[in-house]
Amino acid sequence: MTHPGWGSQWSGQAVPRPRTAQDPRSARRRPAGARPARRRRRGTRRRAVLLAVAGLLVLVVVAVAWLAWDAVRARSDLETARDAVARLQDQVVAGDVEGARATLPALREHAAAAHRRTTGPLWSVAGAVPWAGPNVRAVQAVTEAVDELAQHALPPLVEATALVDPAALRPVDGRVDVAPLADVASQVAAADVAVRATLDRLEQVDTGAVVAPVAEPVDALRDQLARVAADTGTAARAAALLPAMLGGDGPRQYLVLVQNNAEPRATGGISGAVLLLRAEDGRLEVVEQRSGNELTGLDDPDAELSPAEQDLFGPLLVTDMRDVNFTPDFPRSAQLARGLWARATGTQVDGVLSVDPVALALVLRATGPVTLADGSTLGADDAVGALLNDVYLRFPEPARQDAYFADAASAVFSAVSSGQGEPAGVVDALAEAARRGRLLVWSADADLQAHLADTVLAGELRGRAGDSPVVGLYLNDGTQAKLGYYLDVDAQVASTACVDGDAQRIALTATYRYAPPADVASLPPYVLGLDGVVPPGDFRTNVLLYLPEGAFLEDIMVDGRPVEVHAQAHDGLAVAALTWTFSPGQSFTLTANLVSGPEQSGEVLLRGTPTASGFDHVSSVSKCADRG
Repeated sequence: MTHPGWGSQWSGQAVPRPRTAQDPRSARRRPAGARPARRRRRGTRRRAVLLAVAGLLVLVVVAVAWLAWDAVRARSDLETARDAVARLQDQVVAGDVEGARATLPALREHAAAAHRRTTGPLWSVAGAVPWAGPNVRAVQAVTEAVDELAQHALPPLVEATALVDPAALRPVDGRVDVAPLADVASQVAAADVAVRATLDRLEQVDTGAVVAPVAEPVDALRDQLARVAADTGTAARAAALLPAMLGGDGPRQYLVLVQNNAEPRATGGISGAVLLLRAEDGRLEVVEQRSGNELTGLDDPDAELSPAEQDLFGPLLVTDMRDVNFTPDFPRSAQLARGLWARATGTQVDGVLSVDPVALALVLRATGPVTLADGSTLGADDAVGALLNDVYLRFPEPARQDAYFADAASAVFSAVSSGQGEPAGVVDALAEAARRGRLLVWSADADLQAHLADTVLAGELRGRAGDSPVVGLYLNDGTQAKLGYYLDVDAQVASTACVDGDAQRIALTATYRYAPPADVASLPPYVLGLDGVVPPGDFRTNVLLYLPEGAFLEDIMVDGRPVEVHAQAHDGLAVAALTWTFSPGQSFTLTANLVSGPEQSGEVLLRGTPTASGFDHVSSVSKCADRG
C-alpha cells in the first residue's frame, strides 16, 4: 500500500532489519539515513535556542509595544494637562478663583497619570538602553516635572491667589490690609521651592543627547518653567517683604529719592526731590518733602570714600544728596542717603526707595491723572516731558522747579495709597518700572534686605548674575545742567563666541546722540548749567564701562578709532572711564570687545543708566547655548 504523498523512491524500499545489542555489527554499523545521538542532541539544543530567541523577540516586541502604548497615553495626558494649565492661568488672571479650584483636580489627575505611565520596570530597562536611554529619561523628566508642579506648586499658588487678589489689596481709606499677604507667605514660599526644585531636575537633562522631537518640548518646558520660577520667586519675596515694609509689625519710615534723568547719574539722575514716607499697619503717608538742593554740604562722619570712589566719583558722593548715586551700586547710594538725611534731620529711616519720572508715568497710566497743588494735572502721556523739561521753561526760579517736582511725586504716591485706579494695573506698573531699573528699594533691616538681594529691585553693582556676565554702562553728568533730557542712547551687547571654561567673547556697541532744539543756547541758565563748565548748549558727561566679573578688555574704540581710557577697579570689577563733550547734534559711538570671566555661559546682560529717552536694560542670547 502506498501513500499518495510518498514519492516513487519510497514505494520499493525494503524494510530495514532490526539490530540487537548482542549483534556485534550493531556497534560498528548503522542503517542508511540514521543520525548519531550527538547530532540529534545538537539539533535539539539549536531548536531550544531558536525557540528561546523567538520568545525573547516576542517579549521585546510586546514590551516595546507596551512602552509605545504607555507613551501615547502619557502624551495624551500631558496635552490635556497643558490645556488645563492654560485654562487655569486665564482663570487666575481673571480672578475666577472658584473656576481655578475646579480646574485643578483634572490637571492633577492627568499629570499624575502621565507620570505613572512613564514609570515602572519596563521604563527602567528602556532607560538603560544606550541609544534609547537618554530619550526615555528625558520623557520621564518631563512627566515628573509636570506632576511635581501639579501636585505641589500649583495648589498653594491657587489658594494664595484667592487671598492676595489685587482687588483685595486695594487701599481703603488710605490703608492696605497686609494680613492676607502675611497669611500666604509660607504657601507661596513652598510653591517657589517646588518650582525651583523641578527646574533644577530639568536642568540636568542633556537635550543635546536626545532626538529633536524629545529635545524641543524639554527645552520649551525648561524655558517656561524658568519664567514661572522668576514669578514665584518675586511673589515669595513680596509676600515676605510687604507686610513688614508696609508697617504690619510697627511703623516704618522711608526716604524716596525722585531721580531727575535730565541731569544723569549712574542709577538715573540727581535726587531732585526727597520725600519722607511713613508706613504703619498698611497705611502710607508722605509726611515731609524736601528739595535735593536743601540737602547739600553735609558731612557724614560714618561714610568714608574708598580709593576707587574717590577717583571715579569724588567727595560729593558722601556730602551731597543729589550725588549719592554717582555710584551704580544702589545699596551704597541708599546707605549714603540715609546717613545724610540723619545728619540733616536727626531721623534714621528704615529704608530708601528710588523712582524716576518714567516710573511715575507708568503708575499714572494705571491710576489716571493727578491734580497738583497749582491746579494743573499730570498724566501718563505728559509726565516725563513736564517733569524733566517743561518745568524749567514754566518756572525760572529753581525753588519753584524743585517744589513742582516734589509735588508731582507726592501726588502720585497719594493716588496709589488712596486706591485710585485699578490695583492690578498699579501692581503691573510697579513691576514694569522695577524690570526697567526705574524702581529700586533698599532696607536697613538685614533680613528684609536679604529678600531684596539679587532681584531687579536691589540695583546692586555686580559683574555676574548666576551664570550670566553683566556689562555695565553708566553716565554721570559733568555739566551741572538739565541737558541730559536731549540725550538719546542706543546700546546693544552680543555674544559672539563661547570660549574655554564657558567664558564668552562679547561685543558692545553704544551710540549716544545729543539732539537739543536749535535754540538750545537761549534756554534758561538753570537748563544750560550755572557754572559755565562748557559753552552754552554743549553737554558733558562721564561714561563708565564696567566689565563682567573676571573679564578683560580686548579693545575699545570711539567712532571707529582706538581711544585711551582711565582704568580703575571698583568693588572687584574693572572699569574703563571716558569723558565726552557734545556739541548740539553730535553723536559718539563706543564699541568694545571683551572676554568674560569663566563659568559665565548664560545670556549676556547689559545694565545701564535709565535715561529720559527710555534706555533700559538689554540682553543677548549666549553663544554657549549653540554648543548643545
